[in-house]
Amino acid sequence: MESSAAPSPYLSLPAVLRALRAELGAWHLRGMLSHLVMMLLYRRLGQITTKIERLVARFQAGRLLVRASGVRAGDRAAAKTGARMWPGRFGWLMRAAGYQAAGYGCQLRVILEQPDMVELLKASPQAARILRPVCRMLAIETSMLRPGVVVPEPVVRPRKPRVRKPRIPIDFGRIPLPRGVLSAARRQGFGRDNGE
Repeated sequence: MESSAAPSPYLSLPAVLRALRAELGAWHLRGMLSHLVMMLLYRRLGQITTKIERLVARFQAGRLLVRASGVRAGDRAAAKTGARMWPGRFGWLMRAAGYQAAGYGCQLRVILEQPDMVELLKASPQAARILRPVCRMLAIETSMLRPGVVVPEPVVRPRKPRVRKPRIPIDFGRIPLPRGVLSAARRQGFGRDNGE
């Protein structure tokens, strides 16, 4: 019996993006996503899927134009208009949908690690630019989109040991009272023996 070969990442990536897009309606009905965010995300994932399919087709045909990895003017304008409504935190979709979004994140991470996908990402900076928003919302480090580029690890400075000052023992029997409280208490009869 022959073992079936693993599907090409060029086919798997759009399939995962389409499945994620199809799941948005269910997450909206369960109250995980607002209507506005769901509609924006549905449209955005459709655009990303279309761009990736076109890019893969050009790459496989050998007609890929390598562009600079900077942000284009159209993308900058779109980012400004959607910035007011779009959640921007790293992994925001994972926080909203929980384990259900985590499954799509794991699938996408596995696809990005495959050799064919690494080759596409090395040849095409625009592929990394297209996939960056999906990676950020699914809590995938964007360093995966730059294979071969050594990303420096953050410098971790050792923390200074915290020195605690010794506590002064409190004698609750001898708590100082504000001026005049003791004399006022004596005038009222507190502190006298009953036999006097």
